[in-house]
Amino acid sequence: MQGTAARMTRTTWILGYLGILVAPRALVWAVTDDSLHGGALEMSAINTGLVAFSLLVAAFVLMARVRSLLSCFGIETILRIHRVVAVAGVALVVAHILLVLVSDPRGLSIFDLPHTTWAARAAVVSTLALAAVVGLALRRKRRQPRYEGWRLLHIAMAGTVFVGAWLHVWWLHHLADYLALGVWFALMGALVVSVALRRWLWLPLRARRRSYVVEGVTEVSGDAVTLDLRANGHPGVPFRAGQFAWLKIGSSCFVFEEHPFTIASTATEPQRKQFTIKALGDFSELLRGMRPGRRVFLDGPYGQMTIDGLDASWGFVFIAGGIGVTPMLSMLRTLADRDDHRNHLLLLSARTEHDIVMRQEIDRLGERLSLQVVYALQQPPEGWPGESGRIDGALLDRWLPPHGRGRFDYFLCGPPMMVVAVGEQLKERGVPVRRIHSERFEVV
Repeated sequence: MQGTAARMTRTTWILGYLGILVAPRALVWAVTDDSLHGGALEMSAINTGLVAFSLLVAAFVLMARVRSLLSCFGIETILRIHRVVAVAGVALVVAHILLVLVSDPRGLSIFDLPHTTWAARAAVVSTLALAAVVGLALRRKRRQPRYEGWRLLHIAMAGTVFVGAWLHVWWLHHLADYLALGVWFALMGALVVSVALRRWLWLPLRARRRSYVVEGVTEVSGDAVTLDLRANGHPGVPFRAGQFAWLKIGSSCFVFEEHPFTIASTATEPQRKQFTIKALGDFSELLRGMRPGRRVFLDGPYGQMTIDGLDASWGFVFIAGGIGVTPMLSMLRTLADRDDHRNHLLLLSARTEHDIVMRQEIDRLGERLSLQVVYALQQPPEGWPGESGRIDGALLDRWLPPHGRGRFDYFLCGPPMMVVAVGEQLKERGVPVRRIHSERFEVV
């Protein structure tokens, strides 16, 4: 039943996005008169503009942190689609501008801002903001600026792009004056505004109502710190083992900086949440200095990589690299608390023995579950009894279940290249794609 419901939800989202793309073009042909159906260049300009506008709407909804959307497709897929939509939108905007310049008798005088129309002014502002978005994306790829500053500018410019584009269409009148098209554009504007309000107002306020306080910060093996939280005046936010949340530290729930971390604690105790975080960068150093009683805000849970709904599975194979073991810890702790009796396997890769995160906890879980733990070190010490090197096909052949591999479920988390490579190795060994679960996340 859960699989059927997920497929129905996925189908609904796909149809919704197709509707956003197709509906305005269909309305143009259905409700407009012959005066709008001009030559080929004019119609091409209208078509490219309409589709570009629809892609802008789709891009905004994709990044709205809608839980059902993230659960259906996973944040990896959502981010990839967002980038494809953005590239396609930029290409169509460029095509739209060129077609307008060729087909409009005013030519370049459209850009004479003191003497042009308000619709043209809005288009110029939107185009300049779009150019800034593209420039910021290229700058981030080349120079790696501080992410929070880049993200703030990206969001501000993206909002300017949409507002300018919407006003451009509305002030042109040749489309919005038709009742059906006017209603459509009004609804799309309302949709984006509601999405923005939900993302930047309602979600922070919800996080404030469901805040947590710090119980302790502990340094653990693998140069990591564990942040223990408890619910502040509420029974806790339920989550599924393997999910993650965005963590925000500050005096206000509207603090802009936030970071996504997997919840490492058991899902059986939602009033308590634990995050084990690699000690990298300024934010993790900030965590080390936090004192008990400090209030923090969580936006979540999110994510589709979870053991829930897989009761028919013969068991689970967890494959992690470095700090990627944290979702596995949550799933293993939850399985132990549920007295799960199936056979499970954990393959954990690390650079050195010192880099194995939460090793003592993992070993204790091996005593509570039917769990086989295999450590693979890239730089093993002399006399190391475990595996050496990276997790590759040969290592998988040695440790994967010899029978019924297609009846187990496989969870992957770690460096992107490792996740992709191991996923391909599993498929080569007959593991169905639907049995392979992975998720990487970024701030959105």
